Amino acid sequence: MTHTKVKLTHISLKALESGHIYSYPIYYKNTNNMFKTLVSANEKYGNEVLDTIKALKIRDAYVLTKDHNQYETDTQEYMSKLIYDDSVSVEKKSKMLQEMAADTMNELFLGDLNTDKIERTSALLNDTISLVFNDKSAIKAMMGVTSYDYYTYTHSVNVSIYAVGFASYLKFPQKDIHTIGMAAILHDLGKKDIPTEIVNKKGKLTDEEFTIMKNHSSYSVRILKEMGNTDALMLDIIEQHHEKLDGSGYPYGLKADEIHFFSQIISICDIFDALTTKRSYKNALQSYDALTIMYHNMSNELNLKLLKKFINFMNEKV
Repeated sequence: MTHTKVKLTHISLKALESGHIYSYPIYYKNTNNMFKTLVSANEKYGNEVLDTIKALKIRDAYVLTKDHNQYETDTQEYMSKLIYDDSVSVEKKSKMLQEMAADTMNELFLGDLNTDKIERTSALLNDTISLVFNDKSAIKAMMGVTSYDYYTYTHSVNVSIYAVGFASYLKFPQKDIHTIGMAAILHDLGKKDIPTEIVNKKGKLTDEEFTIMKNHSSYSVRILKEMGNTDALMLDIIEQHHEKLDGSGYPYGLKADEIHFFSQIISICDIFDALTTKRSYKNALQSYDALTIMYHNMSNELNLKLLKKFINFMNEKV
């Protein structure tokens, strides 16, 4: 195995297919923080490699940044096969989807934006919806792998998982579930254009900082339009996800039925995940406590009939 100093990109070990021959090398980081070759290009990712991973307790892997697009293509094909493979547990499928989606969203927030990444996000969402429709236990399994530490990219994935699960529970058609899921996973994309010190601030924002932060939903729409997205419904849903039924939300102060019903769904999922994930300045709340706060303290802001259904959905799936 060899050392390497070229630019590498993190990948998920769980997304690699046993027995597959990859056309590019895969690396890991040793205890001295040096990158070493785990498997060479055109070498089988087989039992010998898996034994090495187990023996060295390797948890993370990397590919050359130039090879990452091919890795994404390979893993997407692998995931599409796994969805209907009954020999693979729904827990493994769910974990793979969650990690692949988190990696993709992290790239969207930290790297350059391009339509390929958006299309990959859409493909992963289609796999998620297929899994939900193919296996009744999938929603519970997927909710079990949501991240409990708050990062913008993991939050986006979490919200999409809750939104897809809830929309499925409400028996929406797959087309609508996909629209809701895409809006949910991209709803905070505009934070990419908010100063990092505001997005990652450890504590309450000042009035001035909050005024800046309130632009993120409109920024999300602007970014997607600049990338050629013409899905007016999805863009409206994203822009309205911080609107409140009593008119106290932003960016437009919409009220009640002025807010799209799909956006009301995402708002509930968004708030729930924010309350139940750990941040540097607060601990994560238990689901019961979060839902109690939402029901009693946000009754003027949220659709209570919808929130009651979300509570029933959580009671059935958690």
